[in-house]
Amino acid sequence: MKKTNALASTLNEIEETLLPILVISNGLVTACNNSFAEEFGLKPLQVVGCPIEDRLSIPREQSSLVQLLSQASQEKSSLIFHATFSNQYHYPMPVKVHLRSLDESGIHYQLCFKITENRSIDPITNLPNGWAIRSQADYLMDLPSSPINNFVIVFFNVDNFSTINFRYGFDIGDDYLIALGQKLKQTIGIYGLVVRFNNAKFGILVKNQDNLPVNSFQSYIEHICQNLCAIADTPLAVSDNIQISKSFSIGVSERNTLYESYHAMEIAAETAMLQSSTHSVSKYCFSTVKTPGDILSRKLIIDEFPTAIEQSLFHVFYQPQYNLNDGSLIGFEALSRWNHPSLGNVAPDIFVGIAEDIGMHFEFDLWVITHVCRQIVTWQTAQFDLPKIAINLSYKTLEMSTFVDRLANIITQVGCPTSLIELEITETASVKNLKALNDNIIAVKKLGISIAVDDFGCGYSSLSLIKEFHQSLDKLKVDRSLIENICNTTIDRELTRQIIELSKVLNVQILAEGVEEEEQSKLLQQLGCHYAQGYLFAKPMDREQTEQLLQENTTSKQ
Repeated sequence: MKKTNALASTLNEIEETLLPILVISNGLVTACNNSFAEEFGLKPLQVVGCPIEDRLSIPREQSSLVQLLSQASQEKSSLIFHATFSNQYHYPMPVKVHLRSLDESGIHYQLCFKITENRSIDPITNLPNGWAIRSQADYLMDLPSSPINNFVIVFFNVDNFSTINFRYGFDIGDDYLIALGQKLKQTIGIYGLVVRFNNAKFGILVKNQDNLPVNSFQSYIEHICQNLCAIADTPLAVSDNIQISKSFSIGVSERNTLYESYHAMEIAAETAMLQSSTHSVSKYCFSTVKTPGDILSRKLIIDEFPTAIEQSLFHVFYQPQYNLNDGSLIGFEALSRWNHPSLGNVAPDIFVGIAEDIGMHFEFDLWVITHVCRQIVTWQTAQFDLPKIAINLSYKTLEMSTFVDRLANIITQVGCPTSLIELEITETASVKNLKALNDNIIAVKKLGISIAVDDFGCGYSSLSLIKEFHQSLDKLKVDRSLIENICNTTIDRELTRQIIELSKVLNVQILAEGVEEEEQSKLLQQLGCHYAQGYLFAKPMDREQTEQLLQENTTSKQ
């Protein structure tokens, strides 16, 4: 028994000499061994002279450090307790601590650490993970008098990473992530922390270590982002002599914003990354969303948008359009609405804009087209006297090479007559491929669908584009911003008059949006505008209200 106890004691002593060790005197760290530096990533200069309680945290249900030190000075063997110790990323690592007094003075003690769990390391790349970057960011945010530009968060994602796994297998996919992780570390250097979150998404924390002025730090961040994009220029060598070329999407948190938490900063960087992913080449984007409320709302919309499409959580309302001369119903505009369970009614310009930012505008537009076409068939079956229904469509969707085929398939499957469909094209971004746009408009016209240009007179809509495909147009819609002050502002009235004259030259219909006052309606008639929609006539209606109006309209014509 004595031999067994002696052997166990000897083994324990050997184990303790191999584990991380700190020596403290009067509560300050005075020395550490090499194992400590390796396990916690802290050099002696970073800990020697610092209070041990800056990094050692003992649970409240246990005795305080002062009580434990006092108890250890009275015992011959090591005192064992559980705690957490903050590593170089300020991540609290769970540890079992062996504490013993080095003399009888009660001043000098040795702490031997055994790490019981390390959740801050990614098992594939051996890089730190999300826990590490969060801990580091929280620490930097808690520093007194910390300037708003002392660090940024960068999200870095490999585009279409799954193709590597499908082509080469998962082992090569893992090897690629390992090689990429090392390449990122080389690119960032000593002033940044590179972590892997999940899949092919990495995070980078870049510190303003030299306290650069705002503009200089901004230039430094942009330089780093350019270097990150440049990684795509050279194929990355992985095992088995395989070289892989991929593009990347990179998002950066706003440089001059004081974020309330790391979570808000993380969301800002991720939404910027999603925006950059809409480009076909490696590109970085800075977040433009600054307030925490905006960031959280935008993140929620982005996360739930695909599900909303898949589960048809959007609703379509219909706003009537009227002939100003005789008051007859001549059409409807289909308007998408989203009543989010947490955010309430989300404005269409918000969720439609986000759909374009994250590249989901195509599927969303097709969902709306499908929904409206089915509704048209239902109302036809009910034998309503049905006018055209206009559906909003972004130029980005109309540029897509597969759009016309997808549209034709929807019409065929649903059995919707194309004579009752009008596509309202809204130019929300600059047109990248004018030829593709024009070709698709011509193809849509051949299907028997009408084409209208929405919001004409403001935004990106331009005369050059109208000139390019005017032969395919059926209608111009005067933007509501011109109608709002048409009775009071000479320039708005004159611009509206010129747009109406343009419609005559182009031989297309003209419709005014946002008509809310009788005076506006009369002036539009005088200027030669014959069609309008707006609150003066009717607000957007849900399906039941629209059916009631259609029933009344059908009955009146019998």
